[in-house]
Amino acid sequence: MMMIFLSACDQSDTEGRVTAAPTVEPAAVASTFETPSDLKETAPANPSPTEGPVVGTVTPVPGTEPHDPQLGGGETVPLTGPTDTQIVMPAAEEKVVRFTEIAPDTIGGATFKPSPALEYDLGNLVASTAGLESEDTDYNPATSSDDRVFITPIKGSIRYPTPLNSTATAGRFPLIMLLHGNYSNADPSYKGYDYIAQDLAAHGYVVASIDANWINFGSAIDGDGSSQSRAQLILGTLDRLRQIDASGQIGADNQPGPLDVLKNKFDFGRIGLMGHSRDGQGVSYAIKFNQTRLGLTEADLRTALIADPRLFVWEYRGLLEAVIPATEAIPATPRSPAVAAEPARIDDDKFAAAVKEYNIFYAAGRETVKPYDFKAAFMLAPTDFDGNLGINNVPLAVLLPGCDGDMSNLQGAVAYDHNRFGPISDMAPRYQIMVKGANHDYYNTIWLEDDFGAAPTKYCGAARQDGIRLSQDDQRRSGNFLISSFMRYHVGGEQKFAAYWNAAARLPNAACPSTDGPCDEWVALSVQKGADKRKLIQRFERSDSMERNELGGSYSLSGFDDAAFCTMGLGSTGVSDCKPGRLEHFDYGDGIRPQGFLSIADHLELAWSKSHASIATDLKGLSAKSYDTLTFRIAVVRPTGQEVNVTLTDKSGKAATVAASAFTDALYNVPRKMENGLPMTDDPRDAPFADRKMASLLNMVAIPLKAFGGIDMTGLKELKLSFPKESGKVAVQPGSTALNRCPQVAHIKIPHPASGIVRGGMRIFNRISIRLGAGSRIKPKN
Repeated sequence: MMMIFLSACDQSDTEGRVTAAPTVEPAAVASTFETPSDLKETAPANPSPTEGPVVGTVTPVPGTEPHDPQLGGGETVPLTGPTDTQIVMPAAEEKVVRFTEIAPDTIGGATFKPSPALEYDLGNLVASTAGLESEDTDYNPATSSDDRVFITPIKGSIRYPTPLNSTATAGRFPLIMLLHGNYSNADPSYKGYDYIAQDLAAHGYVVASIDANWINFGSAIDGDGSSQSRAQLILGTLDRLRQIDASGQIGADNQPGPLDVLKNKFDFGRIGLMGHSRDGQGVSYAIKFNQTRLGLTEADLRTALIADPRLFVWEYRGLLEAVIPATEAIPATPRSPAVAAEPARIDDDKFAAAVKEYNIFYAAGRETVKPYDFKAAFMLAPTDFDGNLGINNVPLAVLLPGCDGDMSNLQGAVAYDHNRFGPISDMAPRYQIMVKGANHDYYNTIWLEDDFGAAPTKYCGAARQDGIRLSQDDQRRSGNFLISSFMRYHVGGEQKFAAYWNAAARLPNAACPSTDGPCDEWVALSVQKGADKRKLIQRFERSDSMERNELGGSYSLSGFDDAAFCTMGLGSTGVSDCKPGRLEHFDYGDGIRPQGFLSIADHLELAWSKSHASIATDLKGLSAKSYDTLTFRIAVVRPTGQEVNVTLTDKSGKAATVAASAFTDALYNVPRKMENGLPMTDDPRDAPFADRKMASLLNMVAIPLKAFGGIDMTGLKELKLSFPKESGKVAVQPGSTALNRCPQVAHIKIPHPASGIVRGGMRIFNRISIRLGAGSRIKPKN
């Protein structure tokens, strides 16, 4: 697919910081992929229809008192720019660089002290979910006709910000919800993200990590296998927290409980969701259900009890005991009168006692509560068993571990591709993050098994002496940065993270293996912008897609031995439909551990055996004046690395060519730096794994338009992608070509080395001018 995203430039050089103080408002967003400019503390939501304080058990967890927060650090580090004494001469050359700065780490710069972890039990939610799947029956997530009632506890742990000193003031705090996936219900999986919770709480966020073990238990009333039950658990937990915000929390003794301090402290206008594994899919359902919630009442629970009381034999037995069985009719005899038939019914007193014992409450419906305002959703190595569509109007990130041994088919790539494009009114960005060397489990500190395994013959085998696997600590370092910075950018409006999520900042050293940076070769970030910030050039959805682009211009291939264009499949499998057929080596493996190319977005599959095969498309005089970056997505299928020479030609015939590898790590499948001839020459260490042994995805290349020096951007004639390697196979979306906004690019005026006046061993130049974007300027320091 071919897209050019042409984005206008915001003219703001100020930065917003999340705060609990009600008077502080984050600055306007200076970012290609905007967060809303009104990310300030919002007014309290309408109180829950469930009145009064929440009754629950809340217990501080011994040994979870946080270390002193790290007050220093947590700021961006410029990669280019003036020192106090440097000045630039008028005559200068312009250099375009990939990164303008190093992103802030998410640990330093703490503004609060985290509370100890508090384990909570806030009662039991009655909700509905898709019918259970069995050997005889498949649930249908698209309809409510087979829905059934289930009950789940509202348990987990929570941390919140506390003042660093007695003079600090605090208002309402943004809320981050974390939810683990399907693991042994004997293990406290919800504790596995406490390293993330501590850092977020230290920067002004309340973080709740939800316990989903009851759903993992797998009994008849625990919910479905589709993750709809997990979405209901997320929304039900939010309902309980909203009730605490309105009315407080008490214990069984009717005295204020430990969470009562959070009354009037939650900002329900700023909520972020993170779900791992099966709960990544739960997050997608929570976004969809948020607008279309199906509420339940006491009558629904009574009906379910009477319809199938056997479901409650092992759990919630007090409810079972409230059922008075049906009585069959018995005709009269000479010795006894007739007995009339009576249906099963509920003993009201026993039912009321059970409701009180289990602290039962009911799922709210869409007509009884306002929807929640989700500002961000992060799906961590998610499942996508149902092929969820319609995850709209919420900034969405999907993290895909390159060595995932659990979801080895990387279903999250399907979820990302299915939801890249929303309605025309949907301005929310989408992000795909591929972390090379990461497995499925290590993001959770309780999940200590290596889901991929140690086999040294496999590309991701942990026992390989020259392996690329991340250690547990290294994986969590990058995971903490990616999750925390995403939430702080999109939920908290902290603009210091904008450059990273615009692909314009390096990973901080704290997110690198052994904290040794730079390390951006380990993380491939792709960004899909909202409808208002892109110009689409090509999609492979029409019968003439191989001849004509979205602008009406011609589209042609040259020098390829074989080619296919593939449309995106829908549903749970999402396999692409390719014409005339899928090329060799682009398959999905043997069904046991899929290998090779795993993205499903509409794309071209290309194979060539002579260098400089190329794709050319007529841009019909397109003006890129309001845009700044050209992007496309590519997956290298054969061998390990490829180069792409990208040429823009203007209406006068002037052309400029840029080697794409200068602006991306997407062109080499192994996490290695682009040096020593890479990617034109593969590293010999990677040769055994160049033949279908590693997963590959469509990842983004982003080239600043300023790199195409001397081209008239008001009238573009042609875009050409050329492959200089002598042979290869790639999947490409030459239309994921995006022109992003100015803050992505630093234009540095470099002085002539012979000019200037030397004072005290320092060379002083007459003037400095570093343009960071339209309207932004760093002035000289004198």
